Amino acid sequence: MKPHNGGTSTTEYSKNRHRQSTLSERLDEHRIKVTVRRWHKREKKEARRHRFSQMLQKIPHAGFIGEALYMMGFWTEYAVINAGRAVLRAAIAILSFTGTLLMLILRPLGIGIVTFLEDLLEPFAHLASGMRHIRALPQQHPEESTRQLRAEKFQYFTRGAKQYLPLVWNAFSYLLPVAALVGLVWVVQARVTQTYRLEVRVNGETVGYVASEQVFDAARDDVQSRIASARAILEASGVTTDDSQWDISPTYTLAVSDQLMTEGEVADAILRASSDEIGTGTAVYIDGELRFVTTEGDHLRAYLEAVKAPYEDAFDSDVRVSFVHDIELMDGVFFLSSIVPYDTVIQTLSAATPGTYYTTESDETAGMLASDLGLSFYDLQQMNPDLTDSEQLVSAGTTLTTSPSVMELLQVQVVRRQSVLEDVQYDTVKTPSDEYDLGEEVVVQEGQLGQQEVLQDVTYVNGEPVDISIVQIITLQEPVSEQVLLGTHVDSNMISQSGDSTFLWPVPGYSRVSRWVENGRPVADIRAAFGTEIIAAAAGTVITAEENPTYGYYIVIDHGNGWQTLYAHMSGFTVSVGQYVSAGDTIGYVGQTGAATGDHCHFEMYYNGEPVSVRDNFPDIS
Repeated sequence: MKPHNGGTSTTEYSKNRHRQSTLSERLDEHRIKVTVRRWHKREKKEARRHRFSQMLQKIPHAGFIGEALYMMGFWTEYAVINAGRAVLRAAIAILSFTGTLLMLILRPLGIGIVTFLEDLLEPFAHLASGMRHIRALPQQHPEESTRQLRAEKFQYFTRGAKQYLPLVWNAFSYLLPVAALVGLVWVVQARVTQTYRLEVRVNGETVGYVASEQVFDAARDDVQSRIASARAILEASGVTTDDSQWDISPTYTLAVSDQLMTEGEVADAILRASSDEIGTGTAVYIDGELRFVTTEGDHLRAYLEAVKAPYEDAFDSDVRVSFVHDIELMDGVFFLSSIVPYDTVIQTLSAATPGTYYTTESDETAGMLASDLGLSFYDLQQMNPDLTDSEQLVSAGTTLTTSPSVMELLQVQVVRRQSVLEDVQYDTVKTPSDEYDLGEEVVVQEGQLGQQEVLQDVTYVNGEPVDISIVQIITLQEPVSEQVLLGTHVDSNMISQSGDSTFLWPVPGYSRVSRWVENGRPVADIRAAFGTEIIAAAAGTVITAEENPTYGYYIVIDHGNGWQTLYAHMSGFTVSVGQYVSAGDTIGYVGQTGAATGDHCHFEMYYNGEPVSVRDNFPDIS
């Protein structure tokens, strides 16, 4: 067994030696490769330095430049180092100064905090030490009785309280201000969270609470309105009233309360506290003015609803019915003397304004009568049911109703909300273009109408629309602008220069000139088709735009500097007296109004009131 074991150990040893030899060889190979690579890098680096050195030597004055660059680098580095040192010294100085300043500030604060803690905690520390000593007395004196121990504890506590009482007061001098501050905060918070109201008083008696001064003022005004109504009723019946009898002066003060009253409730309370002659009732306000007070408020409400009922439609949410006059009923307390009987209220509200009537003077058909009266036959028939047909003959002396009687205060208005589709007009954009003759207009893009939905409220009174208010406009389709090229090209023969003034030929679309002289005066009768545009020969102000038997429709323009021009026999003009026009603006159209034969424009020029030859100014026109 031993030789066998020894042989096995030798084999394993050889294998291990072989593995170590192989690993060592690989490490050596790696070191050689790394060394070779480093050597190649150094060689390449040296070669580059050599080439760069040779290149520098070829540069003129290379030594001088190198020395200059070296000096620049040296002094730059020196300056940077000095600057860094200066910054470091400044930073150290600032930190030192800051530390000293902080010590000056924080040291007294720290001392104060330590002193505060000592003063505050020292009594409690001594108290804790005394309590420990008291608890230890039974162990220290086991031979003493309970009574003796109790007496000794009491004496020890008494001596300690006398000895350290100043320390306790010193601690309380810190605690008391803190406690006072906490108490102040609690009181302020409690007061702020309380609900403050205005306490309303009459003759020293509290009658209620309101939220604001505005509510108080409104209630006081309501009281004065009720007083005025009661006095008016009494005085109308012949009863003399005394101002002192109606003097009610409520006041208010600030108070804490959870109660809250409305304007009407506090007005009722003020009246109850002011007089014994107070009762419940319903006030009738018409257009904000108190008109009546009645005890039959429920009956009056039912009557008013019955008046509106025929106009209402519960299934049409777009219809709102109300009275033309704002009628409001308000329950409350009022002076008994101001209460009006219910029948009187109904009669006053239902009082009708008288209608109008017409008595015929001769026999006439119903249709002709309606036309003469400015009515449709349908409207006339509605007011006169005896009329059955527009051809019905109405004899002389017949009285017809032309407008019905109306309950003025109880006129009913119906507001109907409706939607209407409307076209939106497009605009026209005119762009000057010298590709077309002056006055010529070429449409390059047709305009398109837009569309919008108009939501409107139409108010009807007695079946007739009296008002239309627009609620909303919704654009469904935007309009498309019309694009027009406006010709500006003028042939050279149609431009005249007279001194400082320039004139254009007034009818660029002419065909010929029929004559240059009329009755010995220099003129130009310019032939053109009916409706051809006539333009202003120069900028100026229209001083005449009218019609007469000779010139027909004609225009005179004052151009300033003594110049005027006249254009006659127009079919119509587009300007008015006093209007300023620019050269080339359309002022009218060719026609044959007045004493004219054939369509043409009669054109004259004047300078300082004297006629000027048109032919001389436009020699190339034929």
